Amino acid sequence: MELPQPCTANDPTIEALKAGSEHAFRCLFEQERERLRRFVLKLVEDADEAENIVQETFTEAYRQIEDFRGEASVSTWLFSIAKHLAYGHLRKSDRYNYLEHETIEFLQVDQEETTVGTRREVERSERKQIVHDALQELPDHYRRVVQLRDLEEKSTAEAAEQLDLTEVNVRVRLHRARKALRDHLCERMEC
Repeated sequence: MELPQPCTANDPTIEALKAGSEHAFRCLFEQERERLRRFVLKLVEDADEAENIVQETFTEAYRQIEDFRGEASVSTWLFSIAKHLAYGHLRKSDRYNYLEHETIEFLQVDQEETTVGTRREVERSERKQIVHDALQELPDHYRRVVQLRDLEEKSTAEAAEQLDLTEVNVRVRLHRARKALRDHLCERMEC
């Protein structure tokens, strides 16, 4: 039996991934698996489910590799897939009540008019307004980071380039902005 080739710094290439190279996908898996697992674990707070989502992320990446346009890095693309799968899991589970995730979801909701027909719609409308107000109260440098990362779903690298900041600064500002939003929302929604 032949041993698999070791991964190099140049592995994997987009061309090899699109060609369906088993070696390229193995290298991608080895390089990104642990970072993805930690990322997903922070979202779902369940180690087994995080592992399942990571596996599903790589399965989706394999199935969708032909659609990868290369506008962001493969790593950014993988994290985007993982984020959407994790949010999908959270939406389906009874545990989906994390304020930060709700905040992001409310920020991404289309600006559709709601009727005042039901209590649920009224509450949702009020919460959207509270989130909108909280976002407007953020200093501009925080609001812009939230807009790029959470509303426009740009990668950290893309946001850093657009704002002329380092990726570390983008992550720090995003963390502080989300904390400020959470604090404001807890104050208004009596957490």
